Amino acid sequence: MEPPRRKITLFAAITLLAAACGGGSSSTSSPLDAVLEPIPPEPPIDTARAEEGARLYAQYCAACHGPDLEGDPDWKVPNADGSYPPPPHDSSGHTWHHPVPQLVELVLRGPRAPGSTMPRFDGTLDEAEVAAIIEYFRSTWGPEERAFNWRVTYEYTRSQGS
Repeated sequence: MEPPRRKITLFAAITLLAAACGGGSSSTSSPLDAVLEPIPPEPPIDTARAEEGARLYAQYCAACHGPDLEGDPDWKVPNADGSYPPPPHDSSGHTWHHPVPQLVELVLRGPRAPGSTMPRFDGTLDEAEVAAIIEYFRSTWGPEERAFNWRVTYEYTRSQGS
């Protein structure tokens, strides 16, 4: 009988590639450093902007997404009408997976995802106010989520020519 084959994950493949290229030799570098382009350091949280974002979040967002960014407990399960409950914006959700410019656009223009009931906020909030709300989100995320969000934001911005 042939032994079962194991699937190799993308992370494992990148780790092996990085180790083969010498990327694993430094204790301060990540295995991904050998295959990912270096990016500028992540900007620190702007606490004044995050505080303003918390105030705006409480006023415009907390009624649906929860006072502590927790969202609906069943946010991944569609309602009877096919719409989805509001997701969390803390580290347990998926907000941090999206580049900041896309998040700003989503809040201002409304999501394009089928089943979303989130309203548009253009005319109610401006771009700087939405960015402050997102800075508030960032201030609550763990270091891994912030680092991931910074990378996707940086790469997205570069791809847009900004």
